[in-house]
Amino acid sequence: MVNGKVRHVLYLIVALAMLVYAFPRLELTAPWSLMSVFGLVWLVFASLIVIANVNALLMGEEKRKELARIKKAKALLWEQKLLQKASASRRVRG
Repeated sequence: MVNGKVRHVLYLIVALAMLVYAFPRLELTAPWSLMSVFGLVWLVFASLIVIANVNALLMGEEKRKELARIKKAKALLWEQKLLQKASASRRVRG
């Protein structure tokens, strides 16, 4: 798990560096121009990256295991649905 935390710290540092570098260069004062909309959308996405990495760093081990269990269950459900569709299409082709 240490490797995962190091990765999230690295991503967090890179995202914060991007924000610090780009924020003064973004045109946010223009009233609803294409540049201001792009700047706002860019800031929202960069903020989401920062928030996601902070959340991953602060997440406890039991929460991480619970999310892994849910992810595995969803993957199994998708696999079952795909197998059902494949077998149904084989029956139709006959």
